[in-house]
Amino acid sequence: MKKTLKPILEGLAVGCVFVSITMLFEIPMYMSLIIGALAALGGYRNSVKMDKAKAEKAAAAEKKND
Repeated sequence: MKKTLKPILEGLAVGCVFVSITMLFEIPMYMSLIIGALAALGGYRNSVKMDKAKAEKAAAAEKKND
């Protein structure tokens, strides 16, 4: 999977989960979509941040082994 595609897919997955959860509570559709969009944005940003932290950790381990 491409590095640019992974955060987008993770963000969409988080957004879909939040939309489905909010629909269970009979919240109006427009509010569910807003909550889902915000959750998708948060999921995207978290995925990017976690990938960056993972890369930094791998670089630190590589430096330590040298």
